Amino acid sequence: MERDKDDFLESHAQRQQRLASEWKEARNCFRAFQTVTTEQRFHHLGLLFEKMLPAIERSIRVTVLRHFLLLPTEMVVARIFALTARRKKLPQSHETFQLWVESVILQGLTDPTDELGVVNGAQGEPSGELQQQFNNLPYQERALLYLYMVERYSLHDVSKYTGIPVRQAAQALNRIWSRISERGSKISFPLGWQRPDHPMFRETSETEED
Repeated sequence: MERDKDDFLESHAQRQQRLASEWKEARNCFRAFQTVTTEQRFHHLGLLFEKMLPAIERSIRVTVLRHFLLLPTEMVVARIFALTARRKKLPQSHETFQLWVESVILQGLTDPTDELGVVNGAQGEPSGELQQQFNNLPYQERALLYLYMVERYSLHDVSKYTGIPVRQAAQALNRIWSRISERGSKISFPLGWQRPDHPMFRETSETEED
């Protein structure tokens, strides 16, 4: 047991060291990008994208899981990189960069003129309609759908993660998804996602009266 704990702590420490090292390389590449001539910029832009991509994708993933959001990932990556390339400098730590990415995403989602959540992403990503309807749900409803649909948790795991009894979680999933599905045309559903549909757990009129 103690050995397992030590292995976990060691792997966590190693991961933090690796992330810090990757971020240092990214910051060095960013500084080089800012100092090269105009003729060299195109080449260095590609190098900068290569170095920044892991931190950008990781930051988006953390934001998505923290707030249970559906996003057009490729578009968000491109937007974050474009904003990053225009910065005067990068923060000292990858954790601070992650917070900045999170703020950019959340600000975009709350801006009615922004295209986040209303555009179709790449193949296999949720449609713009699904993104918009999903991200407008209350946090707890987003969490239930995200864990079951996107992360493919079983009902038992969803119940364990959220603290909601299995039957109640199943009924909530059915109810929330039915509400989304009834709001217009048929929603495009990414391949491999679990559609919430559990006849045995559907609420009866008697349950609803209770």
